[in-house]
Amino acid sequence: MKIFKIFALAAMMFGMVACDNTTTPEEVVDMDAPTAYVGTVSVVVAGQTVPTPDSLIEIVPSQDGKSFSIVFKKIKFVPAMPALDITIPTVNFTVTDGAINLVADGIIPLCMGGEFPNYIVTALKGTITATSIDLSLKFGDFETSFKGTVQTNA
Repeated sequence: MKIFKIFALAAMMFGMVACDNTTTPEEVVDMDAPTAYVGTVSVVVAGQTVPTPDSLIEIVPSQDGKSFSIVFKKIKFVPAMPALDITIPTVNFTVTDGAINLVADGIIPLCMGGEFPNYIVTALKGTITATSIDLSLKFGDFETSFKGTVQTNA
């Protein structure tokens, strides 16, 4: 019985030494400065998904830190359309476990110096982490999604 107690005590002490109770904090999204993401924009046109790889979007925080703008750089809804920069202003968010969660509806995007009411943003939802973004929305009738990673200057 004594040997069992010694073995149990040794196992318990080994467990205490081997177990590290400190946790590595998750990276948190930096909302103090604009962040650029490179990835693929996909737009559904006439029932067909049209992907545009190497697309760029920027997340631009508001001055008060309560919202941000999403700027799609050089987006096209149809292949023959000229590429446009479209901004979705004042997107509210929540932060959970270091990730930003988006849910928005009824936002009028900005393009070419003014409002773009024919392409009102609905059903916007997504997640932004310290390294990636995944979002979906509708620009008017165009189902649109973007999946990308933080653009790094290498």
